[in-house]
Amino acid sequence: MTDDDDVSSAVAPAELRAMLERAPLEAAGRNLRLLPAMVVKNTDVLFAAPGVTLDDALDIAVHVGAAFVTLGERMFDLAEFLGDAEGVPAGIRNNAASHDGDLEGMDLRFIGAGVSYAWWAAVDWSQELTAELEEWQEDADEKRDRERRERLARAQQLIQAAIDDAGVRAAKPMSRKPVVEAFIRSRMESKNDVGADYALRWAPQRVAEEWRSAYALLDNSAKVFIADLQELAEWQRSKWKSAARRDVLLRYAMSRTGGWAPTDKWLKDMDAKSAPST
Repeated sequence: MTDDDDVSSAVAPAELRAMLERAPLEAAGRNLRLLPAMVVKNTDVLFAAPGVTLDDALDIAVHVGAAFVTLGERMFDLAEFLGDAEGVPAGIRNNAASHDGDLEGMDLRFIGAGVSYAWWAAVDWSQELTAELEEWQEDADEKRDRERRERLARAQQLIQAAIDDAGVRAAKPMSRKPVVEAFIRSRMESKNDVGADYALRWAPQRVAEEWRSAYALLDNSAKVFIADLQELAEWQRSKWKSAARRDVLLRYAMSRTGGWAPTDKWLKDMDAKSAPST
């Protein structure tokens, strides 16, 4: 006994129609009153027995002391079948459309000893159509997931390439965003390169995070950095010339951060800390 379409009895259309026609007679033969009714709420299925026949179901109704049984029929609804699925293949859509409005299934329901029972039967073409649609949907979902993973992987590759690019790193922080965007756009494979679009959206922030991380490490070891800077021969030669001294500081800071250029403020502040005292 089940109200789950996936495990309902599969029968030929003519067989389903015949069961519907004889169900009232079979019920009357068992002293069961059959009521035309509509199911307004599905009950939870505790046991499923897809091999149970119509006669078995009616015998069970008698055995559990059902006062009456309800018999319903279901017509195939194309719009309901397709739902919000997009891009359904023409073969599946056309096959389903050919059955729109056809008798699709029947159900028998009754209550006995406080337990609700439901028995379903559906035509074979309905189950075949459902299986075909579900298989297509699984393939389509898998394809979408695969394409999404590929787009994200491509975006990450482009972002990492931007982070590693010497030109991006050497750009001034305040004007780096257009440099990053130009770097990504120069590597777009087409106008519909979704992975590159993701990269354009995320790359400036990721690049900024890498820059901040590099200079945070440098700032945390500022005393060692300044000591090493002041030992450089070129710094010693230019230490009394502010412009030349800052140029040495700039190049040394970039060498210690993997090529990342500092902000003008950082350069000015660090130069003030490392400049020789008069």
